Amino acid sequence: MTVMPAPILATTPTTILVNVPSRPSSRSASSFSSVSSADTVSSTTTTSVNEVVFRHGRVEDAALMTEMQFSNYLHHYRKFLPSSFLDNLNYQAMTDFHAKRMTPPVDEREMAYVIAERRNAETGVLEPIGMSQSMVPWWDRAYNHRWNEGWSQESFDCEIDTLYVKIGIQGGGIGRKLVLGALQEAYDRFNMRKGVIIWTLVANTQARDFYKRIGCEEAGFRTLDLKGYPAECVGYAFRSVGEAIGK
Repeated sequence: MTVMPAPILATTPTTILVNVPSRPSSRSASSFSSVSSADTVSSTTTTSVNEVVFRHGRVEDAALMTEMQFSNYLHHYRKFLPSSFLDNLNYQAMTDFHAKRMTPPVDEREMAYVIAERRNAETGVLEPIGMSQSMVPWWDRAYNHRWNEGWSQESFDCEIDTLYVKIGIQGGGIGRKLVLGALQEAYDRFNMRKGVIIWTLVANTQARDFYKRIGCEEAGFRTLDLKGYPAECVGYAFRSVGEAIGK
């Protein structure tokens, strides 16, 4: 007798909401400008952070994450990075990379993705509009680290590796909330208590202004190898993950 396999039942992905902290009272609320890490574009949609849901990233988000990430690259980084790099972005490889990072057991990798979603006014469906990620610092991807006085590699046990807001959506504090949400995950899930570092291109003045506005200090510089192209980066930091989230 042939035994038929049991049918695979479709399941709805479990939504795990992220606890996004309020900014600590020790810092002025006015220090948080409603900007994202991308340049302001002429046609933007301002989204109130109250309309946004923040949740854990899921494997099925990987392709949308890549699209959001590479759209930012192509829209904003043409003046910073060579065409030889931007014209050869590998969407499938990056999608696979994100998916692998989110495949359980993610806790063992000590990295957490946070997705910002809002409800589409036409379809009523929640759609991703931003992403961030906290993780153990990945020092080997770059070289020639030069630290400012009072900072060193030993200062950090956390890195914000990914921070993007969907093109055309600016304001409302979404970028700030994505940073805080990722750091809350790092604090709660991975017991990260030392400093947190966020790297950006030296030439990306908009991102640099954003990190200064949310209270980061300039901690150092490094050279990132982008497929043979040396890209100079600057690191912005909080002295501790707890300081960043008001613990």
